Amino acid sequence: MKRNLVQRTPGTSVESILDRSILYDEVSVLEASIPYIKRIPGVVEVDVIELSVGADGSFVGKTKHGVKVEPQIAVDKTVPGQPAFAFENI
Repeated sequence: MKRNLVQRTPGTSVESILDRSILYDEVSVLEASIPYIKRIPGVVEVDVIELSVGADGSFVGKTKHGVKVEPQIAVDKTVPGQPAFAFENI
């Protein structure tokens, strides 16, 4: 990112370099990949959890059905375009 800031072409704004938004819906892409993930031997259940910032500033995880869940990952490690994964035995 630093290189992009220093070597940006004239007319490129700093905001466009620091913008972390993505052009697709991450949740729908992950949900579309569930059938392929379930083909892996031993994988029985796959849940996609969408994180958002709650009213008190803490992170809140919700499933596509609106069920609240506790995030099982280091939330500070997640960034748009780089989803984090958590595995557990059922």
